[in-house]
Amino acid sequence: DSYIDAIITQGRQMALAPAHWASFTVGGGTPLLLNIAQLEKLFFSVFDVLNVDWNIYKTIETSPTDTTAEKVALLNAFSVNRVSIGVQSFHDSELHTLHRRHNAASAHQALEWLKAGHFPSLNIDIIYGIPGQTHASLTESLHQALVYQPEELFLYPLYNMPRQENMHSYYVLARDLLRNAGYTQTSMRRFVLNPAPSAAAESCGFENSLALGAGGRSYLGNLHYCSPWSSNLQTSRKIIQAFIDSPDKTVINHGYLLPPDEMKRRFIIKNLFFWQGLSLSDYQQYFASDALRDFPDLERFIRQGYCYQNGSRLRLTETGMALSDCLAPVFVSPEVMLRENRQR
Repeated sequence: DSYIDAIITQGRQMALAPAHWASFTVGGGTPLLLNIAQLEKLFFSVFDVLNVDWNIYKTIETSPTDTTAEKVALLNAFSVNRVSIGVQSFHDSELHTLHRRHNAASAHQALEWLKAGHFPSLNIDIIYGIPGQTHASLTESLHQALVYQPEELFLYPLYNMPRQENMHSYYVLARDLLRNAGYTQTSMRRFVLNPAPSAAAESCGFENSLALGAGGRSYLGNLHYCSPWSSNLQTSRKIIQAFIDSPDKTVINHGYLLPPDEMKRRFIIKNLFFWQGLSLSDYQQYFASDALRDFPDLERFIRQGYCYQNGSRLRLTETGMALSDCLAPVFVSPEVMLRENRQR
């Protein structure tokens, strides 16, 4: 309760000027850890202090362990549009390796409740590269996920643990399986059933986002800032307590005013590595400059077969999409790399 109160206080302190909100997301992986009363308090209070329209697009994340029929009913009452659930695997041995609290049976139960809720969009997260995972077990997990006909499915490579050596083969297997099941790949990780055609033509990169709470990351114009976070339980508790105790929750201790060059880099990363590709004409319009001249690596990617030019757009090839995690860091500046290394 004290953490929710702190989030509400932060929202009140940040709401100094009117704002138009396009969407609302409750993230962090496990917000349904909150009980019914806490969830109601969070939604009603944040929407009130920030003057958020209840009709905007609302997303929430959950885990199988935290999903109940009562909470699903509450999300329906809030008209939540999208629910994302971190299943990761339908094999108990793999879930044990990942130190997850749920098992396959509880994942199925949670998904049955969510499907009964008839949310406009259901997303299921699956991890590949888990120690002990085989091509056959990954295939089975994907087939079990597809039983629920999710509108989206995210494929995540395993992080922060020893993983399979031939990760690429797992990625290719999963990608091809989902494509054959009728899903469209919109990024290296995201697969969507019947995506809106208009979404493929829109450039992104200048959206403002305001995060409340510990571990949040915000973009306001060219100001990029975040609050501390950790995957370590004890450290996370200290971070949360520090957030609760801080009287002024508008103070930015970890931020960066992006100069024009960084804004260009962000625009390229946000667009080239998504299915719509990089609009060279939009880049010219926004920055009064030529992307191919500003970043010669784009021409190199074309020569090496990682992307291709179609009119005024650069789009990734199948190979380029598969190598997104290797190619995107090329556009990270030495300055940002230095800042990241200082934080480690």
